[in-house]
Amino acid sequence: MNDLGRNEGWVSVGVTHDTAEFAVETINQWWQRMGKLVYGDVREILITADGGGSNGSRVRLWKTELQRLSNVLKMTIHVRHFPPGTR
Repeated sequence: MNDLGRNEGWVSVGVTHDTAEFAVETINQWWQRMGKLVYGDVREILITADGGGSNGSRVRLWKTELQRLSNVLKMTIHVRHFPPGTR
């Protein structure tokens, strides 16, 4: 995770067979440990992700996990996907 505005990053290490689940849990851990300390008063978050793989725009589990996180955090989550192959 990169916070471009603050020039800070977050790295998460875990073991799971599902990238979508891991990605959403990483977002949750970032929010719990860093994000809410800095941005605690926000009610929306923007996530940018690549357009392929387990967090692609058509992957049901990715959407389901993001909705679950949105419910837990009581926050609106917006996602913008980069086109496949974007670097």
